[in-house]
Amino acid sequence: MTASTEVKPVATETGAFRRWLYRMSQKYVHWFFIAPALIAVLVVAIYPIVYSTGLSFFRVTFDSRERPFVLFENFAWVLNDTDYRVAFGNTLLYVFVTVSGAFILGFGVALLLRRITVGRNWLRLVLLLPLTIAPIVVGLTWNWMLDPLFGLINWILTGLGLPPQTWLASTSTARIAVMLVDIWQWYPLIFLIMDAGLSGLPRAPYESARLEGASEWTIFRRITLPLLRPVILVALLLRTVDAFRTFDLVRVMTDGGPAYTTETLSLYLYRTAFNFNKLSRAGAGSMIMLLVIGVISAIMFRYLYRDVERH
Repeated sequence: MTASTEVKPVATETGAFRRWLYRMSQKYVHWFFIAPALIAVLVVAIYPIVYSTGLSFFRVTFDSRERPFVLFENFAWVLNDTDYRVAFGNTLLYVFVTVSGAFILGFGVALLLRRITVGRNWLRLVLLLPLTIAPIVVGLTWNWMLDPLFGLINWILTGLGLPPQTWLASTSTARIAVMLVDIWQWYPLIFLIMDAGLSGLPRAPYESARLEGASEWTIFRRITLPLLRPVILVALLLRTVDAFRTFDLVRVMTDGGPAYTTETLSLYLYRTAFNFNKLSRAGAGSMIMLLVIGVISAIMFRYLYRDVERH
């Protein structure tokens, strides 16, 4: 009797601990799955942003032993730098043209694909191929195709009786060429998003509109576009943020030339940090760039959720 009486408290405490451990595991089990992603975001995104922000308030180089606090001196230097303003203007133009072009092409292809019934899945796979290629590979491939002596594009032009062009060496064509390559690579992203949005549209409004004799243009303008507005804004937001960060494609194709006509903010910040050894000024420029992207994203998000609540 004495032995059994002594074992009971231990068994009871063990059972209570197991029940408590089970309740805690069930209550916080979602953190077990979220933790790897949170750690990756902290290491890859949050920490560099915080470090770069702190760096922009000091004067720092690769070989500096002291880091004097200069407050907004780096921001003032960047904003007064002519090269930064040129790169900023190039980036705004680049974002506007590439995002607009990719959206028009991707949305148009998505609408046309809805009318195709035979081989739609295979055609969708072919259309998505540019998105699967790394930007560096895309840049190298198009460099060869646009080569003034041995490029495929000039070979076609010569066959048509037209004079060959120095596509990436001329200020009048280099910017256009890079933008067209960017549109070619990223229109499948818009196409994929819009195709998924079109697949999820309800059929009832379309059937009612056709019964009432509405034209295809009226149906598209009055039904399709309003229903797809949240999807359109999400697609534009994703592409806009990504276009602002364009670096590798421009770096491989033109390296910012000729005469800085294709230099983007990312390429400017790279040169400032690693070529001119001005880490803190590059950090200040990246903070200004991040602020601009944040403002644009906030405006688009506000418009998106206001439209969703209205409907």
